[in-house]
Amino acid sequence: MPLDETPIGKNLQVGPGSVASLPLNVKIRNHRGTTVVGGYEHFFELTASAAHIWRQIDGKRTVSDIAALIAEEYEIDQESVVQDIVELFTELAQHDVVNIAQGDSRS
Repeated sequence: MPLDETPIGKNLQVGPGSVASLPLNVKIRNHRGTTVVGGYEHFFELTASAAHIWRQIDGKRTVSDIAALIAEEYEIDQESVVQDIVELFTELAQHDVVNIAQGDSRS
C-alpha cells in the first residue's frame, strides 16, 4: 500500500484512511500500571483505552482497521471508535509522538 507522508503542523489531517507509525525517537514506558509515551519534548500518560489503541500501531493498519478491531472486541460502535482514534492520533502527531501517513483507497 503506497503511503504519502503528511507534514506535521497546522494542516495535519487524520482520517479513517490514515496510518500511524512510530518515529525512532519515541520512548514507551510502563510505570505503576500506566503507559507513558513521548518524543524529544512531549510526554503523554495514556488512558487504558488509549494504550490499547497505541498497541495496535504497526505502520500498516489504518485508523479504520484499528477501529474495527476495537469495536469488535468491545462490541461498540465503530464510528465512535474512529473519532476517538482520530482525536488521539491528531494530538500525538502534533507533538511528534506518531507519524501520520495517508493510505491509498485500495485497503
